[in-house]
Amino acid sequence: MKKILILSLGLTLCTALTQAEDDAAGKAREARRAETIKKYDKNGDGTLDESEKAAMRDDMRKKREEERLKKYDKNGDGKLDDAEKEAMREEMKKKAEAFKKRTEEGSPKAPPAPPVPPIPPVEPKK
Repeated sequence: MKKILILSLGLTLCTALTQAEDDAAGKAREARRAETIKKYDKNGDGTLDESEKAAMRDDMRKKREEERLKKYDKNGDGKLDDAEKEAMREEMKKKAEAFKKRTEEGSPKAPPAPPVPPIPPVEPKK
């Protein structure tokens, strides 16, 4: 009986923790969304129209470019020469191959939980 109780409590705790993580991720996602709306919603209607989305995409593109320059511009001239572009392509290719391998293997976010052992039959008390 104690084993069943402990097992039940353990499963309940694991479920509660998993749900709490999901809730936290959802709240973080909503916070990012609200921040994006606040930054780009120029007409204040609570949604992004096409021009506001275009502005957001443009900012994201500029940010990616800055990050690429910072990472790959080894000679510091503010642009990528052929060798720097090739280094960037090679790294992106490696990342794409690793991603493809993970998705083909069906890699989940977290390792699967160990199997739950079967519950032994309970002997009636005499």
